[in-house]
Amino acid sequence: MGSYQYSPYCVPFDNTPLRTSRKIRLVCAGAGFAGLTLAYKIVYENKLTDLVDFTIYEREKGVGGTWLVNHYPGLKCDVPIHAYNLAWAPKHDWTRFYATGPEILHYIEDAARKFDMDEYIQFESKVVEAAWDEGVGKWKLKVQKGEQLIEDECDIFVGATGTQRQAFQPNPPEIPGLQSFKGPVLHTGNWDDTADCRNKKIAVIGNGSSGVQVFTALQKESESITHYIRSPTWISLNYMSQYTRNGDGQNFEFNEEEKANFKNHPEELLAYRKKLEDTSIRLFKNLIFDETCPEVKTEFRKTLTRVMRERLQSQPGLADKLLPTFQPWCRRLTPADGYLEALQAPNVTLVNTPIEAVTPTGIRLRDGKETDYDVIVTATGFVNNRVIPWTMRGRDGILMDELFKENPQAYLSICIAHMPNYFAIGCAPNFPIANGPVLSAISWICDYIVRWTKKIMSEDIKTICVKQDVVEAYNIYIQEILRRTAWNKECNSWYKTGTKDEYRTGITAIYPGSLHHLREMLVCDLRGEDFDFTYRSSNEFKFLGNGMAEVDLDDANDLAFHIDEAYKLENMI
Repeated sequence: MGSYQYSPYCVPFDNTPLRTSRKIRLVCAGAGFAGLTLAYKIVYENKLTDLVDFTIYEREKGVGGTWLVNHYPGLKCDVPIHAYNLAWAPKHDWTRFYATGPEILHYIEDAARKFDMDEYIQFESKVVEAAWDEGVGKWKLKVQKGEQLIEDECDIFVGATGTQRQAFQPNPPEIPGLQSFKGPVLHTGNWDDTADCRNKKIAVIGNGSSGVQVFTALQKESESITHYIRSPTWISLNYMSQYTRNGDGQNFEFNEEEKANFKNHPEELLAYRKKLEDTSIRLFKNLIFDETCPEVKTEFRKTLTRVMRERLQSQPGLADKLLPTFQPWCRRLTPADGYLEALQAPNVTLVNTPIEAVTPTGIRLRDGKETDYDVIVTATGFVNNRVIPWTMRGRDGILMDELFKENPQAYLSICIAHMPNYFAIGCAPNFPIANGPVLSAISWICDYIVRWTKKIMSEDIKTICVKQDVVEAYNIYIQEILRRTAWNKECNSWYKTGTKDEYRTGITAIYPGSLHHLREMLVCDLRGEDFDFTYRSSNEFKFLGNGMAEVDLDDANDLAFHIDEAYKLENMI
């Protein structure tokens, strides 16, 4: 045997087969769609529980993520629900084409129950700190569980807390005097279910997706309701409206015959899902990317304009307040069943004059007009700075908060410089939140994380960490794609929270490409050249073991299996 004096690469012989995996611990923060998909991949699809000690910490009392913490009136999914359920747990009997929030939450709970996910989840357990320990190559975690602060450690840490920190930090409007209001002030991201809005005078601030949904729901039961909007937005037909009953975008209920058909003929359920998925994925080429399909974009804008004017024909002056000048998809479209119709009801007022202040009894505008209200609803979204809701201290003590302060950057929306053995699903910059069916993207990212996990376990790797210069180069180039998209046009959008200058668009929320562009980046080789590696010994080839492969060990194995594919009988000479 060699000695260290002979070469620093001399290590003891490892009498195990090639790539014998060691056991590691993997911890995930968040039990929404992303955390549950990762659990399914680890436990069922890859059957890694003998090797991966796996735990999910979830700060809430149950699974569901955004669909658990959001429960405001009118909440629903604005994409066809059959394009928004888990491929590993398809549901055949959805009630409606666009499902309500409560039904989606029940579905997530059913999926978790079916696969006994509770075994791997610690509920009411909030990760408050993750600190990298270089010496042992592990993340040291602090987890708040009630009054108790638990300490844990893991080899791999995954953040899966969502794209907008939904469960943690609603974004209240910065309006002077808001705290002085004597009545209830409700936020769609932190709704008080005990609040009674019936026969009340209500103000709703904000006209994003949650704003138009809650406004439409409350209009029916209010004495009067005023919608305060800062800027116009495209109120579109519901996504993929061509597949609704009459192609008019109106929601509908699946009948019992349709549900039974999906159950008894699962191939038809698959075909239906594929049709919706295909249509959604084509959006990037047809409506987002500037270099393709200009005639489709032009016609789409004309159609939106015509439909909005037609739906507002009883009060044509409203169209002038609501129709934007910016290109569709510069900010997220706002599909809204019944919203434009609700705006024309006799108990409704639409206001686009800027708010000066909230008073103890109501709202005062910059023009001096003041109106009293019983309830104020703020529908102003969530904090979108991509800073995760725990203290994250990486290599050399670098804080992720500091990295993301001005210009958040990641690699493929998954890996972050100075953060070894850390992967993000949805809570890092430039995630594919608007590129097509997001649950497919989440599934591919989970596959990518599992591939890295297997490599780390089987090749004696201590740490992998994406290189800083790679992250910089990647993010500089993706600006060239992003600047050629509708997202880069002039409008107020939560997609753009980063630095905007000669080289950068400021777009930090969305992946720079089609959904299949992302998939092909993730399913190719792992691009080890983009990462720094450290190993558990001084020789990175220690995983070669004893010269045997696992397949060699069992005499019953067919050791000529490779010939089955290589042997071309049709080419016999």
